[in-house]
Amino acid sequence: MRHVTIGTAGHIDHGKTALIKALTGRDTDRLEEEKRRGITIDLGFTWFELPDGGRAGIVDVPGHERFIHNMAAGVPGMDMVLLVIAADEGIMPQTREHIDILTLLGVEHFIIVLNKCDIADPEWQDMVEQEIREEMKGSVLQDAPLVRVSAAGGQGIGALKQEIAKMAEKLPGRNQGGAARLPVDRVFSVPGFGTVVTGTLLGGRIRKGDGLYLYPEGRACRVRGIQVYNRQTDVCEAGQRAALNLSGVEREEVRRGCVLAPAGVPRSGRNIDVRLSVLPHSGREIKNQMRLHFYSGTSELLCRAVLLDRESLAPGESGYVQLRMESDTALCPGDRFVVRFYSPLETIGGGIILETDVRRERRFRPEVIERLRQREEGGSGSLVELQIRKHGKAMVTPGELGAETGLEAEELEKCLCELEEDGRIMEIKTKGDVFLWHAEAEAEVRKEVLDVITDYLTKHPYRRGIPAAGFQSILLKCGKKSAAEEYAAWLIREGVLDKRGGFFSPAGYRPAEDRDYLAVKEKLQYAAEEAGYSFVSGEEIVPEGMAAEKAAEILRLLSEQEIAREVSPGVYTLPVYMERAEQEIRKILDSEGKITIARVRDMFGTSRKCARQILEYTDRTGLTRKEGAETERVKNR
Repeated sequence: MRHVTIGTAGHIDHGKTALIKALTGRDTDRLEEEKRRGITIDLGFTWFELPDGGRAGIVDVPGHERFIHNMAAGVPGMDMVLLVIAADEGIMPQTREHIDILTLLGVEHFIIVLNKCDIADPEWQDMVEQEIREEMKGSVLQDAPLVRVSAAGGQGIGALKQEIAKMAEKLPGRNQGGAARLPVDRVFSVPGFGTVVTGTLLGGRIRKGDGLYLYPEGRACRVRGIQVYNRQTDVCEAGQRAALNLSGVEREEVRRGCVLAPAGVPRSGRNIDVRLSVLPHSGREIKNQMRLHFYSGTSELLCRAVLLDRESLAPGESGYVQLRMESDTALCPGDRFVVRFYSPLETIGGGIILETDVRRERRFRPEVIERLRQREEGGSGSLVELQIRKHGKAMVTPGELGAETGLEAEELEKCLCELEEDGRIMEIKTKGDVFLWHAEAEAEVRKEVLDVITDYLTKHPYRRGIPAAGFQSILLKCGKKSAAEEYAAWLIREGVLDKRGGFFSPAGYRPAEDRDYLAVKEKLQYAAEEAGYSFVSGEEIVPEGMAAEKAAEILRLLSEQEIAREVSPGVYTLPVYMERAEQEIRKILDSEGKITIARVRDMFGTSRKCARQILEYTDRTGLTRKEGAETERVKNR
């Protein structure tokens, strides 16, 4: 079933609230002051029965210029608008300003309602209708249907209902598969239930029990209950107006302008990059650093406009602008907005948000302008690529990306496949998830990893590589440990790195085998053969004039190359001696079942100390195991 939200617009006292009462039988003015003064001050909400049995939400907005901020807060989620014009007065100033605001905020479907026809004769009505058609030429309302009614007397209400139903059938469906997002337009407390918020769900679904966040603060909460058009339900969908009972937040912690959404959907920050257009009939131009009132969703904020590609914006002009807010936002790319002059308050322009939560940009930078141009013109694929690029070196999951872009899963998957085929993004698959990376970010990280490894091997030329822990911190900045490990494995598969044991090196790297290396190797072979099973210490192998630390590094390499064998820490021999020792000890163990230090001492004509070192060595290799007396070893099974 299609979910529809209908809005009203028009000058004060042109009968918006009365029209809604005629359509629904309910009065949307709920404040005592509204009833006393006979004018709408804040937003009012009710619903309308559609012929197919569904219900459409209706938003009543104030018409007085002093309450434009409330009017703008009611626009999010409107699928169509009833533009109410009194037949006895025709188009008035707030009619025009409401049209400007609705057009800037992206509303495309209108029904013009000529109200109060009971107090204007037919000729006058014809003249007013002609005036309306002239005024609407060239605008989105040019071909809008017009219905003559009398809210007070009920004339024409049936025809209006038919026109609403007809337009509702043609409206495009909402994105049910995207991330849930509900801008809060009202908050109150109900005794026994606690905090309740209302709003129109812009995308996705919210289910009873869902854990969500209130932005821009990012405060966690849970949905205890859902009511859609006065009916209790377990789920609300995009396009529906809903009241949500929340746990985890107090009434005082929520305000109009907050956004209810899953983690990471709106980006909380104070700087946004936009395409800003000034109304052609505005009497003002926007200058750099001008202070403005900003309206988007249900939020109203103060900001300064930093013009990125020009000195000023005259009426009818548009440009790239960074809006620097005076408080945190909760917005998404693609959201539309309106700006009004700071004082006196009047609507002067609006546009579309291109990037949220951005750093402060300097003016007239070609790379910034080009980035924003691509963001604006590139379509879904460009949006996805730029959003991945925005994460820099940090990987992002498809789920997070879907939440940030608002794209449905099928469209997002298509974009990701195309970007991967073009080599613009990289996919890292782990057992638990998939991680995405822009190719440029991956190249930067790869260079950083190679630089760290190369720098390490320059300082330690006799080592086969760097331990994984030496560069893993770089990878962990990019994503989870599982993603970092998979990326390291990918670098090996791609021939970027080699791995020997627990050491990583650039592919094809070989440790230095220079004059010092050869000097230590030669002295080791000579000294080890002279010592036999008495072995030789590392200090005895240091060539004259060489630092002990360098000799120790070379001995470590010789051991890794199986040229030297470290019997115990700092004690060396040649591999052939230990291989023969293991063979002889194995024979004794096979025939007698155990061997002692004394027996090893006598077998190899060495000292008790060296015999103990031999058996400790065979313990480490797994041939023997100490059992009983310290001097005895048995075969390690």
